[in-house]
Amino acid sequence: MSIRNKLKEREEARDKAAQGAGGGINAGLPEGVTRYVKASEMADGKTFVMLADPDAWYFYYTHEDGAKYPSRDRYYQKHSCLHSPRKVGEDFDKYTKPNGAACISCKAKAKRKLYFMIPLFDPQYGTWRVFDSKEFHANNLIGDYDKLEKAAKKFRPDYSVVGDAVIIGKTSDGKSYSLQSGDATPEVIQAAATFIGSAEIDYAELANFRDESDLREIIEKAWDEAKLDKSVLGARSSGTTPDSSEPTGAPTEISDEDLPF
Repeated sequence: MSIRNKLKEREEARDKAAQGAGGGINAGLPEGVTRYVKASEMADGKTFVMLADPDAWYFYYTHEDGAKYPSRDRYYQKHSCLHSPRKVGEDFDKYTKPNGAACISCKAKAKRKLYFMIPLFDPQYGTWRVFDSKEFHANNLIGDYDKLEKAAKKFRPDYSVVGDAVIIGKTSDGKSYSLQSGDATPEVIQAAATFIGSAEIDYAELANFRDESDLREIIEKAWDEAKLDKSVLGARSSGTTPDSSEPTGAPTEISDEDLPF
């Protein structure tokens, strides 16, 4: 089989996993439901059980760039930065700056964005999921988290939001997310407790770190060369122009529902 077909198979496998095909990271979830909680699910507020304190939320970086207004165009395919931790608890300062030795997209000066994966128990499906949150949203949620915990500790000094029900939903202006106290049955709380600190949540798999060869292909296909430095690829091949599905001047639209890769 040709390399082209092999690469196509790899991309199809990633897409299948991302759409919740019943295997891999989405095993145990219904068809079409993924481990990633979508923004549309939380539009009117959704109840979860919090599985970790913000200091134990997994952080990582993506490479993404686009014009937010008016058309929300993107200049290259969003993908996880290889200069990111593979597990919870890593030194935050170690990863704050781009590292071209670890990630060719950093070397190409692709824009870098910080994300957090917030582990949650979803009572609707009886298992864990994650809210893949941009830095801005995560910061707002942490503020609400700390306010909720501080207020509750006045009456219960040992109280922790971890292991308790919360409601996460859109803010009144629709621009971010809020967190408030929620309600759940003792059975739900007990079921959620089994996932607190669970090794089952494989963040590196969730972040879908690609091989350098995949990143090179993304850089090669970037339609706006002013947004990154393609010279990092070395000698150009004859296939340096974007493919027919993304011609120059016709970038791909970004969706808020995009997964983190």
